[in-house]
Amino acid sequence: MDAQGQAVVDRQNSLRGLKLLRARSEVYRQAKSLQKLQLLLTVVAPLVGAVLGIICPDARPYVATLSLTITVLDAGLLDRAQRNRLKFAAKVSEEFDTEILDLPWSAHVAGAHPTPEEITRAANAWQRGDEKLHDWYPKDVGKAPLHLARAICQRTNLWYDAELRRQYSGILLAVSLTSFAVLFVIGLVRQITLIDFAATILAPAAPILVWTLRDFYRQRDAAEAQSAARAEVEQMWALVLAGDCGAEECARRARELQNTIYSRRSSNPLVIPGLYNRLRPRLEAQMNAGAAELLAQAGIDTVN
Repeated sequence: MDAQGQAVVDRQNSLRGLKLLRARSEVYRQAKSLQKLQLLLTVVAPLVGAVLGIICPDARPYVATLSLTITVLDAGLLDRAQRNRLKFAAKVSEEFDTEILDLPWSAHVAGAHPTPEEITRAANAWQRGDEKLHDWYPKDVGKAPLHLARAICQRTNLWYDAELRRQYSGILLAVSLTSFAVLFVIGLVRQITLIDFAATILAPAAPILVWTLRDFYRQRDAAEAQSAARAEVEQMWALVLAGDCGAEECARRARELQNTIYSRRSSNPLVIPGLYNRLRPRLEAQMNAGAAELLAQAGIDTVN
């Protein structure tokens, strides 16, 4: 074990580290609750409205009006409230990373620290326990010097997020196309005219298309940006292995990279509720294997 690297592991599992993770998780839970409401209003309600319009033609004008109202409500209120939660969660995450990875806080990028009261309130509201919060970053980094442990944690952060978003965006597109295909087949079976098809299916389903395309491209863009940032870590890692990046230079580069991580966190969209928990075990196994491989490249044995 390396004393500095082990300190990263100890800090992330300390009372302070777990409190920050509880606060972060609670704020993300609140944001996901808003996302669920968005999904209910912009996906489920229009689908129900489309089917209702097919079954009951008299309801079509009301369904179309409701769909347009939902679109305005989503863009004007719900999406904004969710973004505010994400920005605060990004600040708490930045607090966690700077403390755990021993990096200075950048007021220029992240603004003021989240207040102790805000952190305590969010942490106390978290009701799902600490089991999934332990060992947030791979515990094998405890065997590496601080500048190596820090680089691995940052790379892990970027890889994990990008991979999650790539998988999610693919699932999102597939589900959306399938839903439209089902509605189209229903329209054909019932021999709906083109005008009625547009009024009955396309108008009510417009919020679904808007939401799907918006989220699909947001997720893809976020994944590509995370991958570009990860390339910076890997470039630094190559310099480390070549002996051209000492502890001081690596610390400077890590702080610059952390600026990118914070900016992405505060602006990236959420992943659909439930999917993260389904993908997490496989992604964590790959994450830990990746960390072990990097440590092996640096000549650090992770077997024992």
